[in-house]
Amino acid sequence: MPEIRYLTSDDLIALHGEVVARSGGLASPLVAPDKLDSALNRPRHAAWYEGADLVRQAVLLAVGISQSQAFLDGNKRAAFAALDVFLLVNGLSYRGESLALARWIESIGEAGRTGRDALTDQFGAWLRGCVEPDQKGTSGWDD
Repeated sequence: MPEIRYLTSDDLIALHGEVVARSGGLASPLVAPDKLDSALNRPRHAAWYEGADLVRQAVLLAVGISQSQAFLDGNKRAAFAALDVFLLVNGLSYRGESLALARWIESIGEAGRTGRDALTDQFGAWLRGCVEPDQKGTSGWDD
């Protein structure tokens, strides 16, 4: 089994800048590096303590980034990009509708503590139906 590749804070800062620029926004500063680190470590902890597979890890990554509010703006957009890239660098590809994924991440990002775990589980179940082994080395983010 290949080693899982995890995103670093430098990776996410670059992704954040790219996704904000693509959506017509201006660069937004990182205001909480500790929260970003915590969000980036969620997949690793889930793999170690829960035996989480790649889809579960991707979901936890997106949830962590969207809720951490580590950047002044663009956190949910960064979560979308991070989920997509995390899957891709680990041999999976999101093949669903970009808008549907964005709606899930928006819902998760706006969810309070109450009900967040159930929503996260629902998001994971939905995402499983939209992920397949990557055949072309491309991501849905480029669509």
